[in-house]
Amino acid sequence: MKPDKTPLVSVIIIHYKGEGFLSKCIAAVERSTFHHMEIIVVNNGLETPALSRREGFFYIKNENNLGFAEGCNVGIGMAKGEYVFILNNDVEISPDCIEILVEKAGGDSSLGILQPKMLDVHEKNRFHSSAAGGMIDILGYPFARGRILSAIEEDKGQYDDSIHVFWVSGAAFFAKRSVLIEAGLFDKDFFLYMEEIDLCWRVHLSGYKIIYVPEAVIYHVGCPNIGRENIMRMYYVHRNSMIMLLKNLSMPYLLILFPVRLILESGILLLYLTSFRLKRSIAILKAFIYIFCKSKTIRTKRREIQEKRKVSDKKVFESMHKKPVLLQYALFGKKYYSRINPPVSKYYQP
Repeated sequence: MKPDKTPLVSVIIIHYKGEGFLSKCIAAVERSTFHHMEIIVVNNGLETPALSRREGFFYIKNENNLGFAEGCNVGIGMAKGEYVFILNNDVEISPDCIEILVEKAGGDSSLGILQPKMLDVHEKNRFHSSAAGGMIDILGYPFARGRILSAIEEDKGQYDDSIHVFWVSGAAFFAKRSVLIEAGLFDKDFFLYMEEIDLCWRVHLSGYKIIYVPEAVIYHVGCPNIGRENIMRMYYVHRNSMIMLLKNLSMPYLLILFPVRLILESGILLLYLTSFRLKRSIAILKAFIYIFCKSKTIRTKRREIQEKRKVSDKKVFESMHKKPVLLQYALFGKKYYSRINPPVSKYYQP
């Protein structure tokens, strides 16, 4: 009898609060048409869900909230699968989602990370988070096909083409475990937000492809425990997106692009101050202070990344947008992806 060559998938669910979300997430995973998998629940919260006493999956209870980034690393460290599928607890996957992703990943050894189509759990015809492919501009501002800032499109099949993308949401992050280990896993100091984009950047620098797979579908609630106007959320988003540039850009491009990013961030800060949006102002100021105080640590991480890189920035820029999306959105009203020039490397060819 020949051994089963079906790859093992480690489904890693990061839980903080909301046992109801976790219950629905696990139930959706268990309805999967793909069965060769292990389920690992990493609990970063204070509560101990009743589900933790149920057999059928591995349960890890961290003593403290390690943040999403390190919570993922703990799960990956325990995983035995060739692939890992990291999920937020407020995600529900379609039954054939994992099966489709495994089939697509197995057909190309150069693939590192795959993104399913991400829709809103409440309005299943509307995009959510990384939507139909996570994108980024050369100044480090992320957006997605189907969602640019607060402009969210309906899914009408307009983005049902498999393309190269820059990043994949941590809410539904399907990857080859060996690729993540090679790229250095998630940066635990990011704690929350942008950690998946930073890791995707390093995966690009390692020479692997990241693609969008529209046939695989997941549904996401989003921000169930922390509001979008929460000062800590805004702080981590501004802080971590700037640190990404400092770590991952080669020196020539860093010297050109980071000053421009600082000017834009300063302009945003001034706008918030003059409009008395104090929470947002404080968030950006805290981000500046953190980067200044942790400059030595950031330089050390940067040196390690640059020494390991296998791909030039010129190659990485093929998956990035050259025109700053923030300016296109604010000054020219380009709120939909169809109005923004796509990157050079558009369609995925296996």
